[in-house]
Amino acid sequence: MKYMFILVAKPGAEPPFGSDDWQKYAAEYGVFNEQAAKAGVLKGGEPAQPPESATTVRVVDGQAQLKNGPFAQLKEHILGSYVFECDSIDDATAWAAKVPVAARGIGAVEVRPVVNFA
Repeated sequence: MKYMFILVAKPGAEPPFGSDDWQKYAAEYGVFNEQAAKAGVLKGGEPAQPPESATTVRVVDGQAQLKNGPFAQLKEHILGSYVFECDSIDDATAWAAKVPVAARGIGAVEVRPVVNFA
């Protein structure tokens, strides 16, 4: 089954971009991605730009309305997402616990089964 991993953290929880700690953090993601790819469970994923770069689109009365910023004001923001294919929710959550944002204890990974329309 495919699972979506939604990575979240409070603003400022990640190391400052470009710092030595950020370099180490980025390398941890590289190792994680390589391990998941070798295991055949990583199907895709990308990091997201900060929430202030978002544009939210809503359609009201047939007209698209654009709003600068995220769709909601939250205490945590979305850092990115992965798609994994695992045999069970237990396997998926075991992988999710290894994602650096969760493994470092600075954020969380929400795991959701992906809808299969086939």
